Amino acid sequence: MEKKSKQFLRTIPGKTLLFLVINILLIIAFGCVCASVACIQEDLYNMTEEEFYQTKDDSNVYYDVMDQTEYLIGIDKYHVDNMSIKVTGKDGKLIAATHDFDDVAAAAGKSGEFQNYKLYTYDIKLVYGEDGEYKHSHDRYSEPGDTVVDATVEAYADPVLLSQYSAFDRQVIHFVMSIRYAVYPVAFLCLIAGIAAFIALMCVAGKRPGTEEVFLGPVGKVPFDVLAVVTLFITSGLFLLSGATGRQLAEALIFAFASFVFVNAMLGLCMSFAARARLHVLFKGTLIYKTVHLIIKGILAIPLVWRTILILASLSFIEFIVIVGSRADEEVFIIGWFLEKLVFYPFILYIAFMLKKLKTAGDKLASGDITYRASTKGLWGDFKKHAVNLNAVSDSVTIAVEDRLKSERMKTELITNVSHDIKTPLTSIINYAQLMGTTDPSDPKMSEYSEVVVRQSEKLKRLIEDLVEASKASTGNLEIVPAPLDCCTFVSQTAGEFKERLDSCGLSLITNAPEDKVMIMADGRRMMRIYDNLMNNICKYAQPGTRVYLTLEVKNGRAVTTFKNTSSAELNISAEELVERFVRGDSSRNTEGNGLGLSIAKSLTELQDGIFDISIDGDLFKVTLSFPVIVQQS
Repeated sequence: MEKKSKQFLRTIPGKTLLFLVINILLIIAFGCVCASVACIQEDLYNMTEEEFYQTKDDSNVYYDVMDQTEYLIGIDKYHVDNMSIKVTGKDGKLIAATHDFDDVAAAAGKSGEFQNYKLYTYDIKLVYGEDGEYKHSHDRYSEPGDTVVDATVEAYADPVLLSQYSAFDRQVIHFVMSIRYAVYPVAFLCLIAGIAAFIALMCVAGKRPGTEEVFLGPVGKVPFDVLAVVTLFITSGLFLLSGATGRQLAEALIFAFASFVFVNAMLGLCMSFAARARLHVLFKGTLIYKTVHLIIKGILAIPLVWRTILILASLSFIEFIVIVGSRADEEVFIIGWFLEKLVFYPFILYIAFMLKKLKTAGDKLASGDITYRASTKGLWGDFKKHAVNLNAVSDSVTIAVEDRLKSERMKTELITNVSHDIKTPLTSIINYAQLMGTTDPSDPKMSEYSEVVVRQSEKLKRLIEDLVEASKASTGNLEIVPAPLDCCTFVSQTAGEFKERLDSCGLSLITNAPEDKVMIMADGRRMMRIYDNLMNNICKYAQPGTRVYLTLEVKNGRAVTTFKNTSSAELNISAEELVERFVRGDSSRNTEGNGLGLSIAKSLTELQDGIFDISIDGDLFKVTLSFPVIVQQS
């Protein structure tokens, strides 16, 4: 179940669900924060809902009375809706009053129209100009020459009728009062859940169901720094637009939309960040990195001498700017000189460090330590390239030494093997010739001795002929007469010629070849020699009672012939060594043969533009011949 949910979150609907969850949690958390701020500003934690309304209504009545007092005194407005006002001086003299003040005062608090009216009294100061005209109340400002008069304002008003809160406002206030203590745990839980959802979103960023491979998608082709700048530019523009309309509702809607876009754009940016970080392309995928890398690459492409001249010229130009800018100001000049050395000297020391590493590598190679590898860590540019070249020289020398040792070893083995293979039949010929010289010609054993001499002579002759042919084949001095040939014919002909011998060795031959002709350009006599050598090798070394496979197929425009058999002896020799001259699969050299068969077959194959390959897998021995297929013109 957990695995299915994990795979679901990697899908587009799963990631969209995480986006939606994070947005909802942020909205709830933001609402809780706004509610808590409102509660603190309005001091809702220290009063009841009734006390809140009473405080707000009293404050509202005060401001309404002050506004209406201005109208009453200044423009003789004798009627005010929902209140009645009288302004008197400190001496009790009437300054202004609504025409119904006395009637309202008499009826206030009693049953009837003015039952809910209450008396509010405020001390104010009135400002009159030099001409005696009323200007305004003292709580604003006064000028020299103005007369300030102390006064008392008495007002009868119904606070409910003057209230600024509608029924909806009261419902909102009631809701805020009911949750004022719950907003903190709710905000905390939303924060924890939002962090968990964000972590889950980052974990599936760049992931797809059924695979652990990370995909960047189309957005991944955009450099990360460009993506970040564009995102911030668009969201900033939306926020600026929200304050430029001049309409409160429009500004609120645009601000909400800008906030939504900003949150989701930042989530997308974080997802791209996480996916790029997983692929280790976050920094390398930025436009800044690519630009700096391109500049450095362009500088490194300049030859070392010209690059040095360019650096020195740049330093000289900087020094010139500092000197001109200082205008003979010693402090500026000294600071510029110090900063230049602060940058230039570490650079020179770093170059010296790289040169020291290269010198150490060169000394090691010169002393004969060809296994020493120059470390390229901390090197750059031509210095790193030079270290790589020194390592390549070390590798080349190591390979050359190994090849030389192998060549010397093969020469020694060649001389030993040739000496052994020639000495054996030659010793038999000499011994039996001596016996024939000391035996009566009429003795019946003379015939037996003669047969041995003839057999060993033939063996010595074949050995010499094979040695000469192997030498010519390896040096390319063997005459090759290519002609169009059908490889299927070689397969069927080989199967027929070696059937009896394979049967006598207890081997079963299985052939497989296409029904259509497979034409190649080769020398027929040399090709049969290749097939004969390979089949002879199988007859000598294959495990009796096993199957031998000879197959022909066409692959990628080439005729591929494969010989496979199971070796009777353990193949504790490499495929490369088997094709060397006088090397046998039987290291004891007790089997028939001289070890030239595979070497001759390989040389003859390569002389005809073919490919000869040997592979060993346990006791399985496989030889593959490959020649280009030619198309016959009708």
